[in-house]
Amino acid sequence: MKPLTTKPTALIIGAGSDNFQQGGELDYATLEIASTMKRGGFMTVLVDDNPFSASLDTTEAIDCRHVLPLTSRSVIKLINQYHPQVIVPTLGGRRAFEIMQTVSESGILTEQDIQISGVPEATIRQVNNPVLLNQTLRRLDAPTKKIATFDNYQSALEMAREVGFPVVVRAVFPKSLRMRRIVQDPDELREAVSTGIQLSRSGQVLVQQSLAGLKEIEVLVMRDASGTMMQLGMTEDIDPIGIHAGDSMAVLPAQTLLDREIQDMRNTAFAITRKLRIVGVNHVQFAFDAEQNRYYVIKNSPYFDRITTFTELATGYPISRVVGHLYAGELLRNIRLDHGLTKHTAVTEPVMDRTAVRMPVFPFNQLSTHKLKLGTQKKSIGSTIGIGRSLIEAIIKSVADYQSGWHNGYIKMIQRISDDQLDQLLIHPEGDRLYSLLEAIRRGYSEKELAELTKIDSYYFAQLKRLIDLQSEILKLQDSPVMLKEAKYWGIGDGKIAELWGEETADIAKLRDQHQINRTFKEIDPSAGEYDQHTNAFYSTFELENESVEESNHSILVIGSGGRHLGNGNANDYVVGKVMQELKVHGNKTILVNDNPSSPAMSSLYVDKLYIEPLVVETITDIIRVEQPTMLMIASNESELYERLKEHYGDTITLMPIPTEDQIEDVVSTEPLLEYNALFDGQYVYPLGITAALQIDDHMNYRTVAKRYPTTSSPAATKQVTELGEQRVRILQKPGLYQVLIRADEMDHYQIEMCRPLPATDIAFLSKVLKLDLPAVITRLALNKFSGKLLVKSMKQQANQTQTAVYRALFPFSALQIKETPTANKVMGAEMQFID
Repeated sequence: MKPLTTKPTALIIGAGSDNFQQGGELDYATLEIASTMKRGGFMTVLVDDNPFSASLDTTEAIDCRHVLPLTSRSVIKLINQYHPQVIVPTLGGRRAFEIMQTVSESGILTEQDIQISGVPEATIRQVNNPVLLNQTLRRLDAPTKKIATFDNYQSALEMAREVGFPVVVRAVFPKSLRMRRIVQDPDELREAVSTGIQLSRSGQVLVQQSLAGLKEIEVLVMRDASGTMMQLGMTEDIDPIGIHAGDSMAVLPAQTLLDREIQDMRNTAFAITRKLRIVGVNHVQFAFDAEQNRYYVIKNSPYFDRITTFTELATGYPISRVVGHLYAGELLRNIRLDHGLTKHTAVTEPVMDRTAVRMPVFPFNQLSTHKLKLGTQKKSIGSTIGIGRSLIEAIIKSVADYQSGWHNGYIKMIQRISDDQLDQLLIHPEGDRLYSLLEAIRRGYSEKELAELTKIDSYYFAQLKRLIDLQSEILKLQDSPVMLKEAKYWGIGDGKIAELWGEETADIAKLRDQHQINRTFKEIDPSAGEYDQHTNAFYSTFELENESVEESNHSILVIGSGGRHLGNGNANDYVVGKVMQELKVHGNKTILVNDNPSSPAMSSLYVDKLYIEPLVVETITDIIRVEQPTMLMIASNESELYERLKEHYGDTITLMPIPTEDQIEDVVSTEPLLEYNALFDGQYVYPLGITAALQIDDHMNYRTVAKRYPTTSSPAATKQVTELGEQRVRILQKPGLYQVLIRADEMDHYQIEMCRPLPATDIAFLSKVLKLDLPAVITRLALNKFSGKLLVKSMKQQANQTQTAVYRALFPFSALQIKETPTANKVMGAEMQFID
């Protein structure tokens, strides 16, 4: 039976849980693309099992949401329910492509005349099978590495000897964990082939020629259905091939290529995109051999990923919205964009008068393991973005957050190691590699020597040496206004200058004011000022002209949660984004400061104005000067920043923390553990139901990282737990969302373990379970506009709850090949499921 609507329907396959391969970038793209398609006349249906997904709870983007396992069976079920005209797999990453191939092979797409947005079926099969894709590339005369599949060690060894070690071994169609290893000799090959065959659903491994040590270039292009193509960006990975691109420092635009080299790779990317008949974005990765002036195509990804959102934020070109128009059937030349962009922006290649750096964020300081070496298996958990007039300024801004950068204890450790130990770090790098490079320059290593040890282009060492020299000059010329002006021009923060001069940070700020060394804000315009257009996204630098003016006298400044860390996946971005959405409902202008290039909270559905800046007091102070906000809301995981801003503005601006704390106290119990969840408005307690922790670790302990809702407790037990929880919440002074943890013994006696603010992970999960926008409730409390009507309605729904919802947190241990205890502050992502 077809749904009662005349609208065409688009079924979107979601990205699933946050993991090493993806953070919130696919959620961000889903919000933008789905809302654009919806405005274009489509009914949008989303299937996903990520409890932290903002898209699932945003009706401006998604008409019908389905929390189901991401399998071909779920997709076929929804096809039979909605009979969509199109399916969108490009927002679900590689996993969605594998699902789509199975769905396609079932014959249902042909049977129901369903189109696939973005890519033809034949292209999906080639992307899923690198050998097939390699054959297509060879027919295009695109230079490629040698690659083949094997089901036995002996055949793999013959190829390895033919092309020479090292070679890269991967599992074909991996069952769960993706495996990718560089092997140096036959013994390592034997082990890798054996492991890969076990992990492969087809019992095969892919063996390919290694290009380790070459320069990696990532080209993002776009094509419409008429064949019109454009390049959106060319990113250069500072680290060489052999280190996963997601773990590399990356810079846009590319810094060390000649124009003819750029044109050659651009033309090849266009040829591949044309041959594969891609509509939308295509991400083509190259290995470039500068000595031989030769490049190889190493990967082709016709779906959204981290490089897409990084390019969108850095260039100001609204990639996701434009692709939404393309999926709705429009052509680039006919797309009309709103929000102050000129008539032909969609068909005009973006240009940059600035530099953007993407800096990976690693989880090692949150784990008990030692630092892990970087290699072909991705190990970074997130990233930050820095935008500046120069490469140096962009790098400094990308590591300026209080959670990282100069405040990171790792840099002090690096300064204490021996030269031999430093050599090993240069040859076999670890996370936070920037600091070992800077330390080597301080110790007098030459640019040529460093380039040889690291395979990083010597240009970058020349730039980093300029930074080291600049710090030496600052040290010599204390309190010099001229020196201060130059230091600020290159992006060095007040705190670092104060450290070098042995002064207080506030004294440096006063000296800047005295000599009118002022921060200015520049609009991130995709035409670099060529046209009069406005994105309402800004970055700061120290120049004469300021391009940002006060947004509104009803604006609220929101400080985001920064780069993703372990603790709550992207649940923090979920809460921040949904809080801003509710602020807009009540007539406020939302201004966001954040430096996470993958954050869904940066969506235009939530944000009126965006500052892509590090989360530090110095920058936020200058933004406050411009915007004069009525309230300052800060993600609570930025605790140090909150305390510093409270010192500055506690008496003049209302400050409110947004509940995103990711270092949650872990609770373990050998006996059943229940969670009473409630809202307290300062007078009344509104119950949000009881969740039961599940047994998860090797010792069968109950842990809050896996749970079900509702519990299976008897009515009498539920009543007792509710009364205990309510009594504990009533004694609190501060309104908010709370969770009371209650332990049950064998005699059904209940004891309160603790009461804490409801974690962001549970806010996201319970919002989906209860069909209740809990971030909106938090926001209304903050604005003194709270009414209990929504909650009373929700409590009635709880009484009729017929489904059980199960939540399971996911951890990085398997991917990192380490063994650790699955504690709440090490959560990477999560899955949820409804069970009848």
